Amino acid sequence: MARNREVFTSHNRKKPSAAGGALVILLLSAMVAFVGAYAWQSFSGDQEKLEAKQSMQSMLEAGIGASSSSISEPAPSEPASSTEPEPESSSEPPEMTSVVVPKGERVSSSYFDDALFVGDSITSGILSYEIMKNTTVIAHTGINPDTIRTKKVYRNSQGELVTILDGMKEYPDAKKIYIMLGANGLAWIEQDLFIEYYEEFLRDVMDAFPDATIYVQSILPVTKAKSDGDERYANSKIDAYNADILALTEKLGLYYVNVAEAFKDESGALPDDASPSDGMHFTSKYYQKWFDYLKTHTVQK
Repeated sequence: MARNREVFTSHNRKKPSAAGGALVILLLSAMVAFVGAYAWQSFSGDQEKLEAKQSMQSMLEAGIGASSSSISEPAPSEPASSTEPEPESSSEPPEMTSVVVPKGERVSSSYFDDALFVGDSITSGILSYEIMKNTTVIAHTGINPDTIRTKKVYRNSQGELVTILDGMKEYPDAKKIYIMLGANGLAWIEQDLFIEYYEEFLRDVMDAFPDATIYVQSILPVTKAKSDGDERYANSKIDAYNADILALTEKLGLYYVNVAEAFKDESGALPDDASPSDGMHFTSKYYQKWFDYLKTHTVQK
């Protein structure tokens, strides 16, 4: 009986059919395909992300590079200043400052009725040529900023020799004072010392005439021949002294009259025909030019 059961069991077990095997293979293939597809998708996605990231980075780098090379940085701006810009320096005297008297309305000769003209031999020429008879001249040949305060060279109304300043004091009602010094002193007095002496004299005048209008006139130029032949009188030196005289008038609050500009030719020198004798002292024609200039350069108070 046992043998028959064994045989019966063996004979009744079914063998796998061909169709079933094919189905299994198909299922396995589908699974492999699915896994492969999923893996490929993951790989492709990562690759695309990587490429996109690399592309974006390249674009940014390219953009930064273009910006650096094609856009120049703006030029640095000048720092702001709390003060106003200084004026350009010039070798020519300034046209107008707080003390330089500008050209204005012409006055008549009567303007000089109450004026004193103080100086050296150039100022003495006003009397010699009788250019302005209505004014008062207190001058002496050879006087300079060093000697004008101490040297007794002026003869007063009593016939006594006194200093220029003491002679001026005989006219206490003078309302305008015109001073020109330097033609004699610049040849041997050093510039700093020249200005020091000049300041001392001007302060004396200010003390003696507190209500007067004080005009300090520039030193006049010499001819080109004299300037070139004697460096002590070089026009460039005269210009330098005049610059310091201008600064002095600013310091003291006086008026500066740039008469020199009325005497200069195109080269900055006194014309030859103005001074045929010594290249410094000029003819009556130029005294008239002097007063023509003064008449249009006054301060009205």
